[in-house]
Amino acid sequence: MDVILLKDVEKLGAEGAVLTVKPGFARNYLLPRGLAVPATPQQLKAMEAPRRQRSRQAERRKAELE
Repeated sequence: MDVILLKDVEKLGAEGAVLTVKPGFARNYLLPRGLAVPATPQQLKAMEAPRRQRSRQAERRKAELE
């Protein structure tokens, strides 16, 4: 099962990562605790915009430091 992490999960991945995990792990641990959501096409689109915004901010900070 593909999931998108909403928070950093130790030994699994960072926020925003798209991972394939076993369905039971997702259903019993990640989803109930709000650590992940299923990776549907709509969720992937929704996660894309904030990712672009963070990369733009990082580029701006880098430019300011230079």
